[in-house]
Amino acid sequence: MKGHPSRHMVIVVFISMGALFLLSAVPWGRITGNRIKDFNLIEDLVPRPKPAVVAEAQPEAPAIDPELENFMAESAKPVEELPAEPVPEAVVEVDTSVVEHVPVMVEEVATVDSAGMVLIESYGEAMLPRFKAALSRGKARVAVLGDSFIEGDIFTQDLRAMLQERYGGEGVGYVGMHSDFPGFRQTVRLGGCGWKMRDIRNFSGRDTVRTVSGEYGLASAGAKATYKGSKSRKALGSWSRSRFLFVSPDSGTVTLATDAGPRSFAVAPSGEVQMLELEGATGEFVVESDIPGMVGLGVYLDAAGGGVQVDCMSIRGNSGIGHRKMNMRLAAGMRRWVDYDLIVLEYGMNALSPEQYNYEPYAVAMAKVVERIRSCYPDADIIVLGVSDRGVKNGADVRSLHTCEAMVKAQRSAARRTGVHFWDTRMAMGGDNAVVDWRRRKLVNADYIHLNYAGGRELATLFYQSLNASLGE
Repeated sequence: MKGHPSRHMVIVVFISMGALFLLSAVPWGRITGNRIKDFNLIEDLVPRPKPAVVAEAQPEAPAIDPELENFMAESAKPVEELPAEPVPEAVVEVDTSVVEHVPVMVEEVATVDSAGMVLIESYGEAMLPRFKAALSRGKARVAVLGDSFIEGDIFTQDLRAMLQERYGGEGVGYVGMHSDFPGFRQTVRLGGCGWKMRDIRNFSGRDTVRTVSGEYGLASAGAKATYKGSKSRKALGSWSRSRFLFVSPDSGTVTLATDAGPRSFAVAPSGEVQMLELEGATGEFVVESDIPGMVGLGVYLDAAGGGVQVDCMSIRGNSGIGHRKMNMRLAAGMRRWVDYDLIVLEYGMNALSPEQYNYEPYAVAMAKVVERIRSCYPDADIIVLGVSDRGVKNGADVRSLHTCEAMVKAQRSAARRTGVHFWDTRMAMGGDNAVVDWRRRKLVNADYIHLNYAGGRELATLFYQSLNASLGE
């Protein structure tokens, strides 16, 4: 009996069951940012008593943005003004106090044309006047600010490709100094060491390095960052202008290198934004610094001439409201080197909750964000994207999270009260329960929240078509 096959089979079964129990105990959702779902081996085997009223199952929500928690705490207290920052004479602070008295929840639906296309809504005097003017000059820059929904250049990589195919341009645009997951983004290969990244989720109250990207890198001695072009899109393998923006607390040397070789620059200490640049066709860019404490604001890999550039600025778990504290003086310094003609805000998923039906505090916060961004970048049009459709499981069924619509209404109201533009992402996807169809078509991940690359391309196409309609093309 010692070597009997049935005994071996029993051992294999027990080992397999034990391995599955161990795997089911791992918090996959937390580890992977909800890209892999948690599972319970015996969840469907053990019968549960049915409650009298079946409540909607709780979705696996992304981690709450600390900035959002702070804002909600602030909202419960009497308003207390933050210390004023030094503001350049050319930049005028916009008084946003009036927005708190504008009703938030309004009964409005998406604007749809005769062919069923969801159009961009304008709550200003004209439709994208600054972006149109920039395109007519042959050179325009777009920033897309968002959360994990566009992480890894999802959505933005295809929007960039479509715009560059039509209007020209090259390169991936903005890239941060370091990433803990460099392989996730397919449009640039990022490497290096010696950079401690800080972002809007972990800024202290005293942190004044608050820029449009929401992040920066703090250099140690010998810090290095490398960027290599990608063949994943037509115009990303090489570019003709490589720039590095930074603030240096001390003197030292920064060495930049492209395919043409390295070049060293002597850097003087300054509290102002500095820029170093190399021109010439290249498929690689390297930044090295021997200045401890240097603040790396990012690199910009694009065309020296005309065309369109699209900068992806995504931070996982970001609700967006931290941008209401953007440093206007710092933004003015960065604008000397990199200005924008269109800024797109993709937020809301990290503020969405199954229990929350009234998003008025969030709408108030986002109105302040829009006003702050407009003050920092007065030459840019702004488009607020409504939150996408999000799924929730109820037993074996999946349907739209019922509070998505309330969030969309609040976001539209924030756009209206500030006189900017709005695009109803959820309605463009198909409206109620659209995420179920997108999952069936393999356009979103198993969490029924995040786009995959195919879904990013689909949504970018829908947005690009609406953008062209707004431009009259």
